[in-house]
Amino acid sequence: MPEFKILDNVIDCMEENGATYKLVHVTINEELVNEINDSSKEQFTLERLQKAADKCLAHEWLKHTSLGGDKYGQLQITPKGIGAARSRKRAEELKASRGLLKKLSDYIEEHKGLFVVLGFLLALATFALKIMGDK
Repeated sequence: MPEFKILDNVIDCMEENGATYKLVHVTINEELVNEINDSSKEQFTLERLQKAADKCLAHEWLKHTSLGGDKYGQLQITPKGIGAARSRKRAEELKASRGLLKKLSDYIEEHKGLFVVLGFLLALATFALKIMGDK
């Protein structure tokens, strides 16, 4: 999700410079798009990051620090945004460190509809073979 790419970028900047969230500002522009695309597996457009910034503003993960300027200029991360980004990153780390059985269990849980359909088809095929085999 591009929202978390923006938040992670701000947090990385904070940690690199040893600055608090009050001192770090971000502007959604082509420079940020290039920076995020370089560090990400996905390729984002300026419009997509602007929509993501709108979501961040709606969730109060980012806020405007100046009035009357560009809508996507001089944005600041909020403590709520820091918490959301760190929580998401921690969840991804936990998901990546799961064991094989847990991954298999989660895969089955996520695709249980597929397994139900396959079970139904197997039962139907067994029933058809039973009827055809008796003749």
